[in-house]
Amino acid sequence: MIDVIMVTRGVGGCKRRPGWRIARVWCRPSNRTMVRADLIRFRAGVLAVSLLAASLAAQAAHPLLTDDTGTQGAGRWQLELNTDHTRARADGQSAWQKAVGTTLTHGVSDALDVAVSAPWLQVSEPGEARVRGLGDTTVQAKWRFFENDEGWSLGLRPALVLPSGSASKGLGNGRASASVALISTLERGDWTWLANAGYTWNNNRVGDRRHLWALSSAVLYAASAQWSLALDVGISRSADQGVGHDKYGLIGAIFHAGKDVDLDLGWRRSLGGGPVVHTLGAGVTVRW
Repeated sequence: MIDVIMVTRGVGGCKRRPGWRIARVWCRPSNRTMVRADLIRFRAGVLAVSLLAASLAAQAAHPLLTDDTGTQGAGRWQLELNTDHTRARADGQSAWQKAVGTTLTHGVSDALDVAVSAPWLQVSEPGEARVRGLGDTTVQAKWRFFENDEGWSLGLRPALVLPSGSASKGLGNGRASASVALISTLERGDWTWLANAGYTWNNNRVGDRRHLWALSSAVLYAASAQWSLALDVGISRSADQGVGHDKYGLIGAIFHAGKDVDLDLGWRRSLGGGPVVHTLGAGVTVRW
């Protein structure tokens, strides 16, 4: 599943702030207006996502940011490996972020999963040296507490983001954060509808908002026994005091190579005004 990384570092007039499911870059070129570049990243997935900066993993099924209520089953394991490449362009300048996410999930019971994930990040900004390293680690659980015979189920996903990334390099938040999301899944034939509503306590020391919310929804269509197509949209309260909301839209496809192996590809874009942000992601999921 999909988490975000707000990062903070002040070098040469630029700083990156750690966040959740969204990494953003702020640059202030000399004698020019501040440029905001939002880097949206997924789980994996992820995860990614809309909660506040939990590393790329521990999110929804990659490439989605909206999670589902599905669990692994008692004693089962799942390993997700994914990569996301993000480009944010504004005022003729581009910033890049590459992330490799790893998420390991274990089924404690048929209705309860626990998972841990950590991203490896590389950030490139105009006029700045390339920065790379481990991001913040996410530990989470998912509990499906309701389901009926009509294909509707509900779940809760609490998560804790641990400050394992270097705050001085702009790869971590420097403080632990926590979040919780309510998850809904409705299945009707070949169609599946997902909806998430989440809250994040964004503990930070850079002046960002501490109380954040996020809403997202996704539709999946089983085009065949091997292919599923997905559409995902979401909106969240921005951690930045000067920005109201962050929005995104995503399209993706999942190839079911076998009962326990999935391959996925997704493309995500920022919506609304401001700099244009594109993210291309791919991943593999293995269960046993």
